[in-house]
Amino acid sequence: MGKTYHGGDLKNLVFYGDGLLCPPEGYGEQIVELLVLQRPDATFKSFHPGEEQLSLEAALRGAPAVIGKAPDFVYIGVGGGDLLRGVEVGTALETLRALLQVLYIKTPARIAVANLCTAFFPQEARAAAAEFNAGIAALGSDRVGIVDLDDPVNLFLEAHRRGAGEKRSLHSHPMRPTSMGRVFLAHKAFALLELESLFPA
Repeated sequence: MGKTYHGGDLKNLVFYGDGLLCPPEGYGEQIVELLVLQRPDATFKSFHPGEEQLSLEAALRGAPAVIGKAPDFVYIGVGGGDLLRGVEVGTALETLRALLQVLYIKTPARIAVANLCTAFFPQEARAAAAEFNAGIAALGSDRVGIVDLDDPVNLFLEAHRRGAGEKRSLHSHPMRPTSMGRVFLAHKAFALLELESLFPA
């Protein structure tokens, strides 16, 4: 059951992904909290299907449940687990493309796809993550936006590495953010998603 926030025409927002995005430790719920702070007048339900190890194949199989929410907005954050399990980048991108196509055809929703934070991956997997991100960039369309979290994460980590303050990480696992990581990713994603546009003043 999604959480309902009151104040106007009801919108359904779906945050569909792996453990980096979805509960119990993902940053999706923080995005919702930021929307509540920015638009206390908005009426919406938020849904957070997914699980820490969600694969793209499982996400595609679960698409009917997302469609059943009658979403106005779908945010997708998945794919990292596939690469860590050795799925070929081309195969992962084809599955993501199929998921986007189903949601595009079966719903009127605005769709956003987060790219991968390459710095969260082991060194040997970062080239594949970067290749996946390059493929994601080509999937944008009139209703599909690409949310670049990779560049902000890399800039933060580089500045933090050079700084004199206490060193803190944004993740404890590629699929699991730290508490600071949740705050950082939520704020960066929220700024790019422009969710307020779903609720005309």
